[in-house]
Amino acid sequence: MKRSLLALAALTAFAGAASAQSSVTLYGRVDLSVNKNIGSDVKNISNGSGSRLGFRGTEDLGGGLSALFNIEHRFNADTGADSSGNVRFWNGRSLVGLQGGFGQIVFGREYTTAFLGTQLIADPWGWDTVAAQNGITGLGGIAKVRNDSSVTYKIGAGGFSFGAQIAESTDAINNFATKPVNFNLGYGAGPLTLAFGYEKTGREAAGESEKMWSALASYNLGFMKPGFYYGKGTALNGADHKGMMFTVTAPMGAGEFRASYGTLKANDTTVSKRLAAGYHYNMSKRTTLYVDFANDSEAATSKSAYDVGIKHNF
Repeated sequence: MKRSLLALAALTAFAGAASAQSSVTLYGRVDLSVNKNIGSDVKNISNGSGSRLGFRGTEDLGGGLSALFNIEHRFNADTGADSSGNVRFWNGRSLVGLQGGFGQIVFGREYTTAFLGTQLIADPWGWDTVAAQNGITGLGGIAKVRNDSSVTYKIGAGGFSFGAQIAESTDAINNFATKPVNFNLGYGAGPLTLAFGYEKTGREAAGESEKMWSALASYNLGFMKPGFYYGKGTALNGADHKGMMFTVTAPMGAGEFRASYGTLKANDTTVSKRLAAGYHYNMSKRTTLYVDFANDSEAATSKSAYDVGIKHNF
């Protein structure tokens, strides 16, 4: 009996030690708004940003090395339907890797480094809500948000950061002409933020390779943070795309005021002039009420958009 009790105690202690060295977190977001988009007169109740449910975790392997994983499902909160429109369940992220003093390396479906490091943070709305400036920072659809079957490396030190990614050209879902590649350089110490990103999407047509570069600069003055973005790229049809945007964010009470103005040109012809403004009020650390407005003077019809919504993170 004593041996059994001792064995059980030892097993329990071992399990406790193992669990102390690893962690798994359930997280997510539910976000809905009453909205109307540019180019449409239809009023909707739909996602203001990507509603999601995910799991992420790490395991301490010793010697400063740890394993990590992240799987994330995206869905439309108004219906519960898969937001990807297909059978891809882990549409947000699906990756596993290692991290340590050398940086971080992950395999699987992951955001491009140019998107995370430059295009996303250049937009005060982070590509969410009707006020999102993804058309400008993504240069009219050239930019890819994520790559499947990719290897991604990131490292940061002293305010500087670097990331690079390469993905398979052909897998169970994709069939690109060449392997998608991208990289990003950033600096973010103190009030100054600088970033530069480059990507080649792997898509080709009529001898043209789809590619782009982008850069941003912002400076936090405390009472406000102005920013500037510029990007240039080549679309599949060979058109030269140029995007430029001025932004400003400012703390206001328990929330944040956001504004931006951007233009997009294709072969020197202006195809978008987009003005956006909004206020996001933090009711708590997890719950946000927001209202946004956007106008594109180059839109063919229904030039304005608006939303009023609530977002809860958990």
